[in-house]
Amino acid sequence: MTCAAPREHVWLASYPKSGNTWMRIALAALRQGDAGFDLARMTNNVGIFLAMRHRLDMALDIDSSDLSVDELHLLRPKIYGLMDTQGRATTIWKVHDRWSRTSDGEALFPAEITAATIYLVRDPRDVAASFAHHFEMDIDRAINVMADPDYSVAAKTDSAHFHLPQHYSSWRNHVLSWLDESDHDPLVLRYEDMVADLRCALRQISATLGWASSDMEIAAAVAATRFDRLRAEESAGNFPESLQGNRPFFRRGIAGGWRDTLSPAQAARIERDHGDVMARLGYL
Repeated sequence: MTCAAPREHVWLASYPKSGNTWMRIALAALRQGDAGFDLARMTNNVGIFLAMRHRLDMALDIDSSDLSVDELHLLRPKIYGLMDTQGRATTIWKVHDRWSRTSDGEALFPAEITAATIYLVRDPRDVAASFAHHFEMDIDRAINVMADPDYSVAAKTDSAHFHLPQHYSSWRNHVLSWLDESDHDPLVLRYEDMVADLRCALRQISATLGWASSDMEIAAAVAATRFDRLRAEESAGNFPESLQGNRPFFRRGIAGGWRDTLSPAQAARIERDHGDVMARLGYL
């Protein structure tokens, strides 16, 4: 039985490198309103990363590195109501796990504690290019990872990694888990549509969350989160999630950049691996 109060969590879910951080910042800017643009504060204000190990440690007053991967997986849906939400009645959580059930049959993200689910998706050819840059691997390796149904991170037993174990699976399986296998009815937003019309995306999310956002407030949030502005803030040292080394987090912010990054063979491989879901989402 879950310890959380009913319907208090919002899952902002995505496969990595699909626009989750950008949307977190846009939603934080929208919630922040006229208080002024503060990128460092905004990234901690909306879309708190659910899989940070210290959150479970604090909630249960234990050292979670002493637990097995399966024990951690069993515990996660049971402790969401014990986590520090900084006094918020409803908390938006950043999620990269695929939707799944624990070994005892409980949903990892139970519907009964869910206020809303937003699923962000991006053309996997662009994901591969961004994934390779972010995790410092070559594109062929990124393509292999994205096709691996068993792909997980921080998955070693007794790991002291600052993230909890997370099962991403393949890009295809990740999408289908949230859209078809979950007991949620997610609002699905494509990264490409966010790039083309972020105002429209924020209107849809505001309606889903029950936020009374005016056109002026939405326009201000869009202006605050232009990629050129985010890049400038990151260059000035104002983004706490910057990558190590001389690699920008806010790299390009475009749709279709894979065309000048991937070889024809690499693009074809991704289309073979994920083509049915790509077609369903309008990428083929």
